[in-house]
Amino acid sequence: MADLNYRFDDITEQYASRPLAEVREYAKNNTLSDQLSMEIGSNKGQFLRGLAVENPDTFYLGIEIRPKWASQANESFEKEGISNAHILSADAFHALPILVDDGQLKELFVLYPDPWWKARHRKRRVIQTSNLDMLAKKMSPGAKLWIRTDVGPLANDMRADLNAHPEFEPIPLKDYPLDPFPYSERDTLTIKKSLPVQLLYYQRV
Repeated sequence: MADLNYRFDDITEQYASRPLAEVREYAKNNTLSDQLSMEIGSNKGQFLRGLAVENPDTFYLGIEIRPKWASQANESFEKEGISNAHILSADAFHALPILVDDGQLKELFVLYPDPWWKARHRKRRVIQTSNLDMLAKKMSPGAKLWIRTDVGPLANDMRADLNAHPEFEPIPLKDYPLDPFPYSERDTLTIKKSLPVQLLYYQRV
């Protein structure tokens, strides 16, 4: 059950009032699967669209902080008759406490997250210890975490944080199913530029 009564501190409630209202409205009007599939950082929805088309019996929820991209993706889903995918425009870690029950996530995709190079911006990284605490709480035992990046130092930092966290363990990359996963927008770009991509594959213990 969505927690519509969940409240953040006053500053967050005021600063993020519009996206929080959208998340709460969506939670009020939609019941999510007990075993939810989610993508954080959905961009313009190419990856989520591919998953939804390949797996019509699974609903995919995306979180994208840029409203324009989320809106464009949802319009394209509707135009193409894709009813098992939706993207909300919000900060993922504002949406999760409202939308997702403990243990509800069965798989989470984080593709090409922003590296946030400056030290003062590191707190905005998706994969970091404080965020992993929340993700672990929301993921069911055995739930899969799929990460791709073309930024080597970021991959090293994320891997270090995940390896140090007691609730996550790596899965051998030989078990990472490269197919039939669709390409994201960034995948297409990295292939075109022949950039190396690092895969991180973990599960909630």
